[in-house]
This record gives sequence, structure tokens and C-alpha cells, in this order.
Amino acid sequence: MESVTFDTLAAAKTLERVGFDDTQAEAMVKTISKAVNESVATKADLKVSDESVHGKINVLDESVKGEFKAVRAEFKALDDSIEGKFKALDESVQGKINVLDESVKGEFKAVRGEIKALDESVKGEFKAVRAEFKALDESVEGKFKALDESVDGKLKALELSMTIKLGAMLFATALFILGVGLGVGKFLFS
Repeated sequence: MESVTFDTLAAAKTLERVGFDDTQAEAMVKTISKAVNESVATKADLKVSDESVHGKINVLDESVKGEFKAVRAEFKALDDSIEGKFKALDESVQGKINVLDESVKGEFKAVRGEIKALDESVKGEFKAVRAEFKALDESVEGKFKALDESVDGKLKALELSMTIKLGAMLFATALFILGVGLGVGKFLFS
């Protein structure tokens, strides 16, 4: 190891100026020089250390590059696996959707058939109800006509009966008046 350049004479003079004697200053300077030479790194030391650090960095860089390459390969494999699974899932889901679509179409077709049959049935029911209403209407109309004719006949018979009774009453009244008149005349002329 190289030694660090240290101006021992300048250091000794500085110590003597502050009160150290020659022996003390020389001992202090030797101690400091030895400590500096043992603990301070030289340019050569730094160069060796720098080369060692650069070597370790290069090894670490190659290792990290290798790790990243391996991680990228794992990610690609994982991505390919996921893509394959999604493709299989998509095909499976699409198949299930197609089956469900056909099932729903079948259900709608069956419901439409049921609705059409129900519509025909309801139309038939309405036709039968209309026929019943028409028959009922004709029956009621016939009964009203018969009732009207019956009432008309009874009113005419009642009118005839009343006319006869009224005529009889008038006739009786006339006879009464005539009898009273004859009785008064008989009384007056008697």
C-alpha cells in the first residue's frame, strides 16, 4: 500500500507554535502520519476498489438482466396461458349463449303458439257469446212483441169493456134523469 503524502515538518512546526516541545511535536506528527497512512485510501487503493466495484456491478447487471429475461419469459408464458384460458372460456361462454339463445327461441315459439291457440279460442268464445246474445236479443224481442200484442189486446178489450160500461152508465143516467123528470112532471102535474 502506498503512503499518503503528509507534510510532517509543517505539522510539527504548527504544534510547536501552540506549546508542544520538539519531542512531543515529533511523536504527535509520527502518530498522525501513521494513522493517516493506515486509514486513508490512496488513489491506487481507490482504483483497485473501483475496479472491484465495477466488476461486481457488471456481474450484478448481468444477473439482473438474466432475472428480468426469466421474469419476462414467465410473464409471456403466463400471458399465453391466460390468453388460452380466456379463449377457451370465451368459446365455452359463446357455446352456452348459443344453446341458451336456441332454447329461448324455442320457448318464444311455444309461447307464440299458445298465444295463437288462446287467441283462436277467445275468438271462438266471443263468436259463441255473440250468437247467444243475438238469440237472446231475438227471444227478448219476440217476448216484448208478444207482450206488446197481449197488452194491446187487453187494452182494446178493456177499452171496449169500459166503453160498454160507460154507455150503460150513460144509458142508466139518462133513464134516471128521464125517470126523475117524469116523476117531477107527474108531481107537478098532479
